Parts: sequence; C-alpha cells; structure tokens
Amino acid sequence: MNVSEISVDPEQLRVLLETGYILREAARFDEAEAVFRGVIELMPQSEIPRIGLGTVFLQRGDFAEAEAICRQAFEDHPDSDYARVHYGEALLFGKQREKAEAELSEILRKNPDSPHARTAQALVDAANIIAPNTDQ
Repeated sequence: MNVSEISVDPEQLRVLLETGYILREAARFDEAEAVFRGVIELMPQSEIPRIGLGTVFLQRGDFAEAEAICRQAFEDHPDSDYARVHYGEALLFGKQREKAEAELSEILRKNPDSPHARTAQALVDAANIIAPNTDQ
C-alpha cells in the first residue's frame, strides 16, 4: 500500500500539522521535521506541510535548506501567497535580500490587503531596521 492511499480525516491532518508547529516552537526540530515529512506524504497536493518543514529549517538556522524547501513549495504552488511569503522569508534570512524583496513586493502588489501582504511588509520592514538597504 502506498502512503497516498491511506485515508486520513481532515481533522486528523489538522491535528498533525498543529503538532508539527508545536514541536517546532518547542525547538524539538527532529520530531517536527518527522511530522511534517509524514504529512507531506499524506497531503502531497498541499504546500502547507512543505512550508511547515521549511520553517523548521529556518528556525534551525539552515537557511539554504529552508530556501530549497520553500522554493519547491512555491514552484509547485505558484499562486500561493503563503508559499511565496515563506520563500521570500527564507531568501531574506539566507542573505539574498534583492530576491527576497522581489518576492515580497509581488505579494504586496498583487493583494495588498491580505494577511500574507501584512507578513511580507513586516519582513521588509524588519530587514530595513536590521540592515537598511542603502541602494535606494
């Protein structure tokens, strides 16, 4: 039997995702990674568990891996502002400010009143506080 053939109730998937986020916040990164990888297998069509996995690597400080995971989620779901904002965040932490700002600016341009646009703006603002862009 293939993992994708397993039927899991949406409520159970929600609980699994929340468990992954709780483990991540508790700095139990190995367990959080295992949960998100498992949910990716159960929900291969969704960017949400892949982004969760990417944020585990962000919090670990492995920005290259976080970027790769978030980039894949965004490439698989190019219309997802959720995937794009986390990809931009990973780029920003990976010191690729120009690329990050391009991704985050696209969210702001496309849907300026969305929660993802507020997150994008907060990331841009934080970057400007930490290391102002002197090219502007």
